[in-house]
Amino acid sequence: MNPRFYFATCQAGAEKAVKAEVLAGLPSLRFSFSRPGFVTFKEAEGEGAPLALERAVFVRLWGEALGQAKDAAALAALVSGIPSGACVQAFDRDQYLPGEEPPGYAPGGRIAGLFSGLGLPPAGKLPRPGEAVYSLIWVDDFHVFLGRHVHSARLSGFPGNRVELQLPPEAPSRAWLKLEEAIARFKPVVPQCAVALEVDCAPGGASTALLDRGFTVTGVDPQHVDERVFRNPRFGLLRKQARFLDEEDLRKCNPDWLVMDMSIAPLEALDELAHVIGLLRTIHGAALKLRHGFLTLKLNDRSFASSIPLYLKRVERLGFRDLRAMQLCANRQEFFVWAPRFEVPGGK
Repeated sequence: MNPRFYFATCQAGAEKAVKAEVLAGLPSLRFSFSRPGFVTFKEAEGEGAPLALERAVFVRLWGEALGQAKDAAALAALVSGIPSGACVQAFDRDQYLPGEEPPGYAPGGRIAGLFSGLGLPPAGKLPRPGEAVYSLIWVDDFHVFLGRHVHSARLSGFPGNRVELQLPPEAPSRAWLKLEEAIARFKPVVPQCAVALEVDCAPGGASTALLDRGFTVTGVDPQHVDERVFRNPRFGLLRKQARFLDEEDLRKCNPDWLVMDMSIAPLEALDELAHVIGLLRTIHGAALKLRHGFLTLKLNDRSFASSIPLYLKRVERLGFRDLRAMQLCANRQEFFVWAPRFEVPGGK
């Protein structure tokens, strides 16, 4: 029986966390090969259907590794083995932390250069759910892997399960990218006359995204907020740390969405979030409108990654349900939690 190989893509720097979660979820596998943003694993006896990886936080894309090429002839042979009419995509492994890309950097530039030089057909068709996707992944110099995965609604559909966004000049911080990527991935419905509460909003990146989408936003932060955000008539600022808020501060705020991105350790951030949720429950009771949570938790120490299940249980105890945790393309040393439902005792 021939061995079977699998690939996992991730943010550059998250390889150790990827190895840990893959080998914990699929203990029959063995680590095989690694580069920043790209890790492979070996299954000694590849019988039956390929192994699926469920609920990974740091693995952006998971699939079978079908082969690899290190020169032009081998790459042409690799491409020729892809079934006719199949969905083919191409992308580069992550090389830099988000926000640290050098001038002139182009996502996918390496694999695009190889395709251009070899005269190979373009790749980039968006897949349908249930469709097999063949990915050509640039790893090093002329080193390219061919992978295959089955597309699902949990994936963005773009090459490498990436969502490529450009930070607009009016956005005062990269928090805009995180929120916009989350919205692009999870596609929440924005209610009419929507209200958002953003905990730790300075300098206003996520608030800018919310305001541009028509939200009325209450921001909580003692730090400076960009003037363009501060002067928006649909923005109000509570100049306090979240843990010092009281009922009077939030009496006029009954949010549909809660956004949090605090630069403190996860358990401290969750303590502050618990204080805010407690106030909202006390003030509004069963009339609380909160439904969606967009929560970024910092991994100030990479060892905190092993405690993510603990953090998620804490988030659930606060009332958030159906959690999806992942490291977004826009995240750095942090991860994101999407909560599409909030349970209000006695609410409708």
